[in-house]
Amino acid sequence: MASCQCDGIEVIFNEKMANKELKTYRKKGPTGLTQALISFFTDQGLEGQSLLDIGGGVGAIQHELAAAGAGQVTNVDGSSGYLAACREEAELRKYADRATYHHGDFVELADELGQADIVTLDKVFCCYDDVDSLVKSSAAKAIRYYAVIYPQDKWWTHTIRIFGYLMSKIYSTTFRVFIHSTDHIDMLIRSSGLKPIHSEKQIFWQMVIYGR
Repeated sequence: MASCQCDGIEVIFNEKMANKELKTYRKKGPTGLTQALISFFTDQGLEGQSLLDIGGGVGAIQHELAAAGAGQVTNVDGSSGYLAACREEAELRKYADRATYHHGDFVELADELGQADIVTLDKVFCCYDDVDSLVKSSAAKAIRYYAVIYPQDKWWTHTIRIFGYLMSKIYSTTFRVFIHSTDHIDMLIRSSGLKPIHSEKQIFWQMVIYGR
């Protein structure tokens, strides 16, 4: 990811926004396809399985899967504000001793990180320009499951990019939103030896869970 995009993530997804989102999560819990993703794994049984959550935000997936029995949790995020909010909640839920946090661009950090039974990316592809590198490096970390939520490649979903444009103007950053080809992403994931085993869609978003 270009450094300007990382800088934009720090500016837009800042401490104020993280605290607001954490407050909402504490009140309402996970929603939409995030909840569907969580439900899939809790239904499978999680005892002792490790999790690598990339771009995990305030940590909804991490908190819920840790509560359901997941073991070691690794969180990588480009926003220091969101990492701090996630750690705060992990400490409150008393599982911070089995969680590690990494701040920065996952592609640049990938060589320093180990594999995990479950790898998740919830609404991350749309914040990343070089999706090929992101998919290849993250899919290689998945021992059993690889779960992603990202925009459908439909004409109406391209309006999401307006959000990125408006945010860049409001915060005076070069942050952008990207809509990547569904077929291309699926091809990249399959080329890593993973096959789709479950999927769900909403108007804008799609969730696909792959198994190895």
